[in-house]
Amino acid sequence: MNIVYKTINLTIQPNQNFAEVKTSLPYGKCIGMTIITTTTPEPNEIVNLTILDGGNEIVEGSDFRLSKKTTAGKWIDSLRPMSFNCNRNITTRLSSENPLPGGLKTQVLYYIIQQ
Repeated sequence: MNIVYKTINLTIQPNQNFAEVKTSLPYGKCIGMTIITTTTPEPNEIVNLTILDGGNEIVEGSDFRLSKKTTAGKWIDSLRPMSFNCNRNITTRLSSENPLPGGLKTQVLYYIIQQ
């Protein structure tokens, strides 16, 4: 078994409410993901993180904070659990209902196993 990480830098610019990045995931299965942000303070409203393949949701949008690494257990156990096949192009999207005055700068990490 081989482990591969794929990172995506994703930034909502100040006074905007949307950002997305298209990328290709390598062969394997994504079993976990996490997100970090360097924006301080973080936005004071819900900012959905959604993963799509050709416009179809692979991971339904939910606030990005639900995908942050936790402090419990082993490192892999601290990631948000995922279960989808890779070897395809995806779109990683951040969106909010209202513009974010301070924007939001993030990095998403996909944890992929190859067997």
